[in-house]
Amino acid sequence: MTLEAAINSTCPLCANALTFKFSTDEIPFFGEIMLVSTNCTCGFKYADTITLNEREAARYEMKFDSGDFTTRVIRSSSGTVQIPELGVIIEPGPASEAFVSNVEGVLCRVEEVIAIATKWSSNDPEKTERGNQLLEMIDSVRKGKSTMTLVIDDPIGNSAIISPRAQRRVLSESEACTLKTGILTVDVSEKGN
Repeated sequence: MTLEAAINSTCPLCANALTFKFSTDEIPFFGEIMLVSTNCTCGFKYADTITLNEREAARYEMKFDSGDFTTRVIRSSSGTVQIPELGVIIEPGPASEAFVSNVEGVLCRVEEVIAIATKWSSNDPEKTERGNQLLEMIDSVRKGKSTMTLVIDDPIGNSAIISPRAQRRVLSESEACTLKTGILTVDVSEKGN
């Protein structure tokens, strides 16, 4: 059963009125989730995915190839995504956005950032060469010639890789405490209504 709701608030950047939208959905093998989103005319955007089941801090890890591209990936705003072979670490921050995607979608996001960074460093031959090497590594995975590893650490437990091949382990309290959360606090007091 899908539920929808909205809460009026103010933008944390410009103080304009905005509406946070909430809806629930059921994701196979993961359970019920709540999707939260809003955006403001000033450019502020916020999106998150929150599990409605109690979760513990966890790490998901999966070695993937092109055959795994359709594997579902849930990254909440508190999730840290890594692809060690590329040296990529995506940590949450105040403007961190959650997403429900798949392995290929995550790889495409990373590829876009690498391509832009490579273009920006066109006057630095070493950085340009390194960027091109990383793009070639991604292309090799796309062509089914190699594998990579996707890791998601979430101190709140709202992220996941939905696959029987994904390894899940509980993070210790000390491991969870070292991770960024990217949590945004929303003021829904009278002034926002």
